[in-house]
Amino acid sequence: MRRVIEEVGIIGVKLAYDSGDFFHSAQESFEDLSINVYADDLVAMCDNAADLESFVRAFEKVTQELSLTMSIKKTCIMSLKQLKEGAARKIIKDQEVDTSDIDIISRNQKIDIVEFAAYLGCFVCRNHFPEKEIETRITKASVAFNMLRNVIWYRKTVAVEAKLSIFRSCIIPVLLYGSEVWSITLAREKRLNTLYMACLRTIIGVNLGDRMSNEKLLTFTGQPRLENIMRRNRLR
Repeated sequence: MRRVIEEVGIIGVKLAYDSGDFFHSAQESFEDLSINVYADDLVAMCDNAADLESFVRAFEKVTQELSLTMSIKKTCIMSLKQLKEGAARKIIKDQEVDTSDIDIISRNQKIDIVEFAAYLGCFVCRNHFPEKEIETRITKASVAFNMLRNVIWYRKTVAVEAKLSIFRSCIIPVLLYGSEVWSITLAREKRLNTLYMACLRTIIGVNLGDRMSNEKLLTFTGQPRLENIMRRNRLR
């Protein structure tokens, strides 16, 4: 990445690694290695299409010099939704800035323009809304929870305290992965909370017919509210 930044000529960005950085003193003796230092997943953020194309060209040139290949199939372009500004820089509602002129060709293949993209396990949408990411989190957490039904949750030989500990360690991180940057509304919170409560009911062996309220369920299991967990995560 340092070579790519130098190739593009970006000013004000410095990557410190290898010799002479925070981890190595000038007195140390070591040998430089030019292998095993490459990006597996990468996001480049640019202000305009020209800068983006320059970055792509430089990145492809540098990676080829290092005998690496940028995957065109896994490369995509996403233009974040931006509204037009009127007089006095006031935003004009429902009038989006046109970004249809983005057309970058690499190795005779056009790089796709997408509405959303997955990065490090999270979905990023151009309209900034987390609906798709929340739906993905709920699905993945449900799958993880159901995989342990017969192994853990339905086993009477496993103590409830142990089940709750496994739930906090294995299911909650899947459900709330990346939640630190979500913009939460009551509707989105309700969808997440529905799965959270359903899991707790399964763990202690009660169902909706038992008419145990959510408040009693949280008190009985000693678990915090889901919104409190998300609030704590955002403040970390």
